[in-house]
Amino acid sequence: MKTKKTTLQKKISEQQKILEEKEKAEAKFFAQFKELFNKRNKLSEEIAKQESEVSKKQEDARTIEQKMNILSLQLAEVRAQLSGMMEEFKQYEGIELFNNKPESEILREIAQFEKLLLDIGAVNMRALEIYDVIEKEYKTFIEKKEKIKTERESVLIMINEIDSKKKELFMKTYEILNHNFKVIFGALSNKGEASLELEDTNDPFNGGVQLKVRITGTKFLDIKSLSGGEKSMAAIAFIFAVQEYSPAPFYIFDEVDAALDKKNSEQLSKLIKSYSNKAQYIIISHNDAIISEADNLYGVSMNEHGISKVTSLKI
Repeated sequence: MKTKKTTLQKKISEQQKILEEKEKAEAKFFAQFKELFNKRNKLSEEIAKQESEVSKKQEDARTIEQKMNILSLQLAEVRAQLSGMMEEFKQYEGIELFNNKPESEILREIAQFEKLLLDIGAVNMRALEIYDVIEKEYKTFIEKKEKIKTERESVLIMINEIDSKKKELFMKTYEILNHNFKVIFGALSNKGEASLELEDTNDPFNGGVQLKVRITGTKFLDIKSLSGGEKSMAAIAFIFAVQEYSPAPFYIFDEVDAALDKKNSEQLSKLIKSYSNKAQYIIISHNDAIISEADNLYGVSMNEHGISKVTSLKI
């Protein structure tokens, strides 16, 4: 019994210690919470103050904007009045103003001008109307001329932009095709290399594109100087370079391997096999290396009656 009591007292002591630690932690947490709460209140007051100032600034801005609108209207009215006065004054433009001239002299000059009008005789009253029509047509032609000039400049600018973008796009495509051509030709021929070459590097549209191939030695040859097999490899490499850049859904090859030796034919068959998951290839060939890599075979024969017979085989 005494042992049980001692054990209970020990547990009570341990629980009291735990309780004291919990109370300390609670007091610490409450102090931190109170501090955060005070900070939040201060931030809320600051935000309210800033919002109040923003509202005041917005109200001031609206007031200033209204004043500016009123001033703009007043300025437009003054300009309109000034323009009207200037237009009215145009009919007296070039006339010398009378400064301290006696009235008798003014009347004498009026009489002289009236006599001059009588001497002139009848005046074509439609002359002013005709003049206005001709002047209007003249101004219309001038406006059309300026408009055509502006449009011409815009067209020239557009042409320059199109030429620049066209050249940029062409060179980008050329670089990709050149890279693809080098890689694919290297896959077909282990002992040679090839590349594309512009005839005019400054203006690529002023010339063509040549295929340069080096089989042995250090000299690159154009496609005209190659053998039949080398020409075939270069042409096939170029076709696959285009396929890599802009794939087509299917291709038809008619005995493209006719001039290739056995090793190159095997390399070509492996290359076509690697691309067959991207497109469909229909190949006419008598080469075992090509036929062995095909998925489906179609043979055409002729019997003694001259009738063709097609035999298919799925490998």
